[in-house]
Amino acid sequence: PPKSVSTQPSTARDPFYRHENAARLCARFITHLFACPEYPPSSSGSTVKLPYFIAYALHQTKLHASVTFAALVLLQRLKARFPTARGSSGHRLFVSAFMIASKVICDDTYSNKSWSIVAQSMFQLREINQMEREMCQYLDWELNVDPVTLQEFEAMIRKDFAGPGPYPTY
Repeated sequence: PPKSVSTQPSTARDPFYRHENAARLCARFITHLFACPEYPPSSSGSTVKLPYFIAYALHQTKLHASVTFAALVLLQRLKARFPTARGSSGHRLFVSAFMIASKVICDDTYSNKSWSIVAQSMFQLREINQMEREMCQYLDWELNVDPVTLQEFEAMIRKDFAGPGPYPTY
């Protein structure tokens, strides 16, 4: 009889948990937009590169792709409001926007304590709370993303950030 094959990807086989495309796309977008490094600040005590961090978050939450792209819309808005903003941590930017997008889009959402786990304990609960509060304030609480805008934005990102660059500035 044939051996049973595990359908669960192990990190040894797939460090992206089957989310490589989306994770790399998001990482390219964030590092391009905010000129931030792929590695987290040394103060975080982590060495997880941004694409792997994002892939883990996508894997852990199992949220719809629309949430991921809504998070990128929020980051695009943030950059539009603060054009000179640069990021010291793409990890912080991503998890803040992803958390808020999920809370806006999904009826049943994760607790901030769970988001700390999704962020691989890179941020304590207190920091997660602060990141959420600050991001909402920086965005002037304009957190909704129109479905048509989201669809067009996703198509644009998938096209413009698919390869190695150069990338456009919207």
